[in-house]
Amino acid sequence: MWRTVVLSTTLAVSLASCSGSDPQPGAETDPTPTEAVDVASTEPGTDLEFGEPATLVWQPAQHLTGVLDLIVDSVAEQPQSVFDGWRRDDAMATARPYFVTVSLTNTGETDLGGQAVPLYLRDETGSLGAPWTLGGDFTACQSGPLPTPFEPGAEADMCLVYLAPDGTRIQDMVFEPTEGYDAITWTGDVAGPEKKSEKKSEKARRQEGGRKSG
Repeated sequence: MWRTVVLSTTLAVSLASCSGSDPQPGAETDPTPTEAVDVASTEPGTDLEFGEPATLVWQPAQHLTGVLDLIVDSVAEQPQSVFDGWRRDDAMATARPYFVTVSLTNTGETDLGGQAVPLYLRDETGSLGAPWTLGGDFTACQSGPLPTPFEPGAEADMCLVYLAPDGTRIQDMVFEPTEGYDAITWTGDVAGPEKKSEKKSEKARRQEGGRKSG
């Protein structure tokens, strides 16, 4: 069965500009580990729930093997209004945004600063979407690669932005460093989007209740 992989895109989110670029995985690096690592890693094909940890081993760059403990803590669908005030292209304007919170610990022996973890959102069609790297002051979810530096023993809690194409929803989160790898997956309850109209209605109901009690 053919699969579509949506490559990582860099999004410069600003009021004045929006740009993207598609890196070419495998052009200069081999994402599969080629050197022995003495670590009890999570078996490929393991299915986990949100909140459960996995120990991941992959090679993000030539002569660089990463070992990372990763937990997908939560996934929350967002309304399109989360990007209000930010310029976006047509594809982004029709996509379904998700904020994914993760906890990471570098349990290996190499500095992984600035590396992108191959953690993807898989939608109902089987397509894989990489996290968006955000530029500017998008404080709602400052998505991006690992902090620099990210040395052995370093820990980080991160929020990652994913976009599911128009008309699709998340199926699961997957760690898949190479095509053909038996993915490690996370599933669980996905929080629904918080809509402004619902917040206003709740506020109106409280105000109405206050007037009646008075």
